[in-house]
Amino acid sequence: MRKLKIVFVLSTVVSIHAVAQNNSVNLFQSSDGRGDFRNFSFQTSIIMQRNHFAQKANTVGNQYLFTDWVRGSVVDSKGAKFDGLFNLDKIGQNLYLKLDTSSNNAFMVDKQQVQFVSLSDGSASYEFEKIPSMKNDKLYCTLVKGKYSLYSFAKTKFIASNYSTNGIATSGNLYDEFKDEVSYYVIFPDGTSKEISLKKKSIKSVLEAEKEKIDLFFKSNEFALDENSLKSLIKSLNQ
Repeated sequence: MRKLKIVFVLSTVVSIHAVAQNNSVNLFQSSDGRGDFRNFSFQTSIIMQRNHFAQKANTVGNQYLFTDWVRGSVVDSKGAKFDGLFNLDKIGQNLYLKLDTSSNNAFMVDKQQVQFVSLSDGSASYEFEKIPSMKNDKLYCTLVKGKYSLYSFAKTKFIASNYSTNGIATSGNLYDEFKDEVSYYVIFPDGTSKEISLKKKSIKSVLEAEKEKIDLFFKSNEFALDENSLKSLIKSLNQ
């Protein structure tokens, strides 16, 4: 029960109300003038307090991609682009947007209409896209684009503190944790996709058509496989 309660408090907003009648129509227009945001979001605005993204001290990880609102843009299924302040809830995979920087009013974007998202806090930048061959509404993080493209998807789980002791032995952790479980996907030139893991066996199996280049890459690069080395490998195949 504790796990469900904590996630609910963190990911559920304080209150929901109808969009205020005095909102300027121009505020809702896309930056390219091609769409109205009220057709792109759920038809209610959400009150999200300024400290909404704060979390309990000593918590490891974060439910949200950023610790505060960040600048970004989103493109809908009709190609309309909307600019504003964003944050992504990694547990619910919900994207929140504020159009007015002076207000606590925010909107939860309709995931079915999202095609592309770009977010940046000035130091870290992310781009997310729908992958047509995956046939779902998930947003995948773009890592490499080219002949072979590489994407990731982070599924975040909440793990409650589970520390216990009998006075002699201890077990568990004293802290709550938001743990990211990351999956990787390769998109082939024909648009098909396959999941790939950070293991040589998986890489050689998924990309068997590039066996010679992959063997040469591993021979020339002696390091533990991680996201950066997988990105380097895919980039080498695109050269």
